[in-house]
Amino acid sequence: MPLQALLAFLAINLACFCVARMIAVRSAFYRAHLELPLAGGAKRVEMIDGLRGWLALGVFFHHAAYMHSYFTRGVWDFGAWQLYGDAGAVGVCLFFMVTAYLFWGRVVRADGQLAVREFYRSRVRRIVPMYLASVLMVLAVVAVLSHFELHVSALTLAKELRAWFSFGFLYQGEINGIRDAHYIDAVYWTLAYEWAFYLLLPLLALFMRGALFALMLAVAVLYCASAPVTLCFVCGVVVATIVERRLIPFSLASHWLTPLPLAVLLLAFGGAHAYAPTSIALLSIFFLFVVKDNSLFGVLATRGAKLLGTVSYSIYLVHCIVLYCVVALVNAYVPIRELSTGMYLAIVAIAAMLTVVLSARTYRHIEHPFISKRGSPASGPAVSARRAHPQMA
Repeated sequence: MPLQALLAFLAINLACFCVARMIAVRSAFYRAHLELPLAGGAKRVEMIDGLRGWLALGVFFHHAAYMHSYFTRGVWDFGAWQLYGDAGAVGVCLFFMVTAYLFWGRVVRADGQLAVREFYRSRVRRIVPMYLASVLMVLAVVAVLSHFELHVSALTLAKELRAWFSFGFLYQGEINGIRDAHYIDAVYWTLAYEWAFYLLLPLLALFMRGALFALMLAVAVLYCASAPVTLCFVCGVVVATIVERRLIPFSLASHWLTPLPLAVLLLAFGGAHAYAPTSIALLSIFFLFVVKDNSLFGVLATRGAKLLGTVSYSIYLVHCIVLYCVVALVNAYVPIRELSTGMYLAIVAIAAMLTVVLSARTYRHIEHPFISKRGSPASGPAVSARRAHPQMA
């Protein structure tokens, strides 16, 4: 199965890329949108734009493996699908690095200045609308599963819903008697880490110079011992400092160098766990090549990749819902445990392409209207007004 899973991984990614490219070429909105300049004349990191879509698809495969285990064995894990399990963890790590890189880079370029009110206003506009839309999608699925009947008291339902609107700070559990509702969209836990970083950023900005910066990193690394995934933010800050301070003053875009970041990425996949410090360190090296303009043989610079990157937040928030609905619908007629691996992967391919199409619509009609209305950036050079991303997995 490992070879079959790898071939399916490549084929489904290619199919999603083709769907994204078709949307980018045939949609008048996206044809114009992908060419928009950055707000405020900010510097664009083109390869990050291209990377994010692939990361979101990595998380999609992660949950495809988990869905298979859930519907066949009643257990929420990736089972024998090691490649897909790692793909999601790698995606989360790199998303966190992108978040830290973009926003710490803004702080460095602005010499530590941060207009806090405008910063948080822009984050709310960017993150909240699509988050709320995804929660409403989950509740719609729950309504169908519970046959549009109330199975708990109104007070109990209100308490259950509280966690679903907490941005991942509270565990999303049962809703209206649907015991495993959490698995309908099991991505919100990362939003809590994102918001924690945003809340800390004004304080971190005070520690951006000299010995204070070194002290901040030391404290952060010590904290990472208890929550290793937070090391991804530290690595993103370090990479941003390297780039903005021009500690590597030359580009790493040469195709001759590309085998190195790819080899490092493969090593990270082959590690004991993607959230282990060694794997995160390897991923930070890979990430450094990306932000220093390496397109991975042009893969990150294509129109399809940029479309996927543009809608990656929507992909991140809706992919698990689409997977759950598609797999549950098939399971209602033919139990998933009776399907061959190839048949299940065909279902995954359909869910993946539906996710891309749906995400293009939700970005256009839910995300973009709020992004386009927001005011000037908080401080210093802006993040892309059309592709500023909360960096979820």
